[in-house]
Amino acid sequence: MAILDTSIARGFLDSARQISILLPQKPGFDCVAAGLGLKLSLDAGGKSSRVVCADPMVVEFNRLVGVESVFSSFGSRNLIISFPGQTEHVDQVNYNLEKGELQLIITPKPEAPDLDHTRLKYVTATQKQDLIITIGVTDLKQLGPVYDQVKDHLENTTLISISHLPHNRPYTNYLLHDHEASSLSEIAAHLIDSLSLPLDPDIATNLLTGLEKATSNFKSSKVSVSTFEAAAKLMRRGAKRHADEISAVDYPAGSIPGTSVTAQISVGSESGSEMIELAPDEIPVEQQATDQAVPSAKTNGKKSAPPDWYEPKIYKGPMQP
Repeated sequence: MAILDTSIARGFLDSARQISILLPQKPGFDCVAAGLGLKLSLDAGGKSSRVVCADPMVVEFNRLVGVESVFSSFGSRNLIISFPGQTEHVDQVNYNLEKGELQLIITPKPEAPDLDHTRLKYVTATQKQDLIITIGVTDLKQLGPVYDQVKDHLENTTLISISHLPHNRPYTNYLLHDHEASSLSEIAAHLIDSLSLPLDPDIATNLLTGLEKATSNFKSSKVSVSTFEAAAKLMRRGAKRHADEISAVDYPAGSIPGTSVTAQISVGSESGSEMIELAPDEIPVEQQATDQAVPSAKTNGKKSAPPDWYEPKIYKGPMQP
C-alpha cells in the first residue's frame, strides 16, 4: 500500500467536533464496515459523528457493530419549534421530563394574550458540520438524495474523500486515496493507526470483517504485505474473525452422502452433437438406469468381467468342523 499523507487529515480532525461520514447509494459491505469503523473510532475519541447513506442497510450488514445508527438523511437532526408573530408575547421557556416524556413549558408575559398553539411550526434542520468525509464515493452524484441535502453545505465545510478507486473528476483537494489498497477497510485501519485514534475490539472487528469480505478471505490479487500487516494489527487489538458458512456446493460432487455426481450426456443438433452437464435431479430416468446397469459383455472393444464378478462374494467351500 502506498504511504498516505494523513497530516492534513489530522489537522482537520483535531479541530472538528461535528463530523458526517457519507456513503454512496447501494454501498458494499467493505464500504459500510470502513464507515462504521471510522465512526466508532471518532466517537471513542470524543467527537460527535454519524454515518449517512441514502439506502437502507441490508441484512448482510447486521454483523457490523453500530449498523443500526446509520442515518438515511443528512438532515432531520435538530428539531426547531418556531412561534411566528408571537415572539414578543413569550416571557420564558422551560422544560420538564414527565414519565419519560419531554414537555416544553412556554410562559407568556403577564399582560400578553394567550399563545395560539395552532400557529406553531415544527422544522427539522441540520446542525452545522465541521467536517464531511466521503467513503468509496468517486462522484458526488453517487450519494443519491443525500447529495441534494448536502450540496449547500459543501462550500463552507471541509470535505475529505477516502477511496481506493480512481476518480474521473476529483471533487475535493483533500484526498486520502490509495489505488493499491485491497479495500476501504484497509485504508480506514491505516488512517486510525497513523492518527493514533481509539481502536477497540468492536472497531477492529468491523474493519477486519470488511477487509476479509473485500479480499474473499485474502484470496484477491489486490492482497499485499500491507493487507496482512493491517489484519495483524486489527487482530492484536481484539478483532474477531467471522467464519463464513460452508454449503454443499463448496464440496466436490459426490463427496457428501446422499448426493451423486453430475452426469454428462450427448445431445444431437443440426450442427452436430455436444456434451452437456446435468445435475443429479435433472438426469433422465433412462440415463440413470443405464448408469446403474451391469456393464455389457464388451466395453471399448475389451472383454468385461463375468457377471458373477458384480455379485456379493459368498464363501462356497466345505464347512469346517
